[in-house]
Amino acid sequence: MTTPKFLKVAFAIAGATLSLGSILANPTKAEDYKFTIENKTDVAISKVLVAQDGESWVPFHIESNIPPHRDGELIWGNVAGEDCSQWLKVGFVDGTMSEAVKFDFCANPEIVIN
Repeated sequence: MTTPKFLKVAFAIAGATLSLGSILANPTKAEDYKFTIENKTDVAISKVLVAQDGESWVPFHIESNIPPHRDGELIWGNVAGEDCSQWLKVGFVDGTMSEAVKFDFCANPEIVIN
């Protein structure tokens, strides 16, 4: 198994489709911003971190690991007053971390990890 060394962000045209189960399990307020992470690696994602300045990392709460070749939905609470452009990196269950990349969450609701 190869360990992912790079985080590659791809921009999706279509929005993510939510299942009824995920809607009922994760009710959100109207102002909450949702985004999807598609894990195309062979290692489960265990952490998602963001930093507006690229130094002060804040973890997103994820209910469970995002398995290889699966999608996970994350909620960014109320984004009012937050900068949409943030640095992003992910941690994997094998202890490795991706490189950080700048990402615009408001313009691109789907992040693809290769």
